[in-house]
Amino acid sequence: MKLTFTLLFIFQGFIGLCQSNDSSAYASMTGKWILLSKVKIETSDGQPLNQEKEVYKPEEKSFEFTEKGEVIIAQDFGKHSEKLPVSLKGNYLYIGKFQKNKTPYLVRYEGEQMKLAKTETKNKKGKTIVKTEQVIMQKMPQ
Repeated sequence: MKLTFTLLFIFQGFIGLCQSNDSSAYASMTGKWILLSKVKIETSDGQPLNQEKEVYKPEEKSFEFTEKGEVIIAQDFGKHSEKLPVSLKGNYLYIGKFQKNKTPYLVRYEGEQMKLAKTETKNKKGKTIVKTEQVIMQKMPQ
């Protein structure tokens, strides 16, 4: 019985550790970030199928990462917003509710800019489709 409780306690601690954000890395992410651009590229066999590039006006779209492990995404200069949970595991950022096969963003910093990138691969009608997305944000001064 004592062994069962010990194992249960260790297991719960492990689950909590796995679900928590990397606090030191997440601390540098907290605050408001202005979206500068987003590029989506879809390829098959190395050939481009579709490319979308969006360049945003200052403060048109922003991401605010809170200390509570949430992100508030504001669009249309703050007219519309949504709040989503976020989780940071090393350099991998998960935005939104947890899903088993969800692809995280890889986070990279360059000065006052944060770059998020993710790549997803799917098979469609016998072809391998690779979707790549890159988001570039600028930290707002506090």
